[in-house]
Amino acid sequence: MDHSEMADIDYKLLNNLPFGLLQLDSRQHITALNATLAELLGMAPGELLERRVSELPAGVQQLLGSEPQLFHDLANQRWLRRERFAGDAGEQLLLLVDVSEQERLAEENARLRQQVDDLKLTDELTGLANRRAIAQALDLHVSRSRRYQNPLSAVLVAVDLQKLASVRPLSTDPATLAVSRYLRDRLRWVDQIGRWDADQFLLVLPETSETDARGLLDKIVNEQGTMRLPEPYDDLRPQLTFGLACWSKGDDMRTLLRRANDDLQSGGTG
Repeated sequence: MDHSEMADIDYKLLNNLPFGLLQLDSRQHITALNATLAELLGMAPGELLERRVSELPAGVQQLLGSEPQLFHDLANQRWLRRERFAGDAGEQLLLLVDVSEQERLAEENARLRQQVDDLKLTDELTGLANRRAIAQALDLHVSRSRRYQNPLSAVLVAVDLQKLASVRPLSTDPATLAVSRYLRDRLRWVDQIGRWDADQFLLVLPETSETDARGLLDKIVNEQGTMRLPEPYDDLRPQLTFGLACWSKGDDMRTLLRRANDDLQSGGTG
């Protein structure tokens, strides 16, 4: 096989690659390109060869770009990835790849992951109901109270780990897990608890008046000394603060939670 045959084979390979190739000289003239590149740009090879990039239509200039990046071609609803490689004499080789399918798959995977996350009902660290699940539980109990006028209390519990961290560097996960178990073990079987935020829990107390709710909180506060954190934090005790709200006529879940949060922010019980 002579060099002319080899060159012919190389040209056919380059011309049929699944990504676009374009060569520019030091003056930004297009000196070579393959068929895939011309197709991606929507122009015939003859319309591109020997022309400067700055002479091309604005849309084509944008597609060729000046920086390596992932580019969203809105006009054709596609994603293109482009890369530039510079030579010693100022010449450049540009690669242009249509990655629309990969981007669509990535978006679909992200959407499916979000759907799975939305369906999760438990907090990964504590095993308690997560924010979505405990909010649903509270909403159901509020609806029941509105229908039957039954008492209902909601309590936001804030865990203050900053004071502990000022005494000794503290990993938040062991402390959060210890508090979750401590609170769960002091609730009745009808009560529900969920992790509301990184350092907050929400207690839903059905059939519980304000007097009974405060009695429960007093018990939780008085027994905090029995809470045990894992080593090396076993001599530390997280400080708990409570924001209490009791259902009254006209309340929905949002107003009940707002009052609980207002009580918490004003100092609450702790």
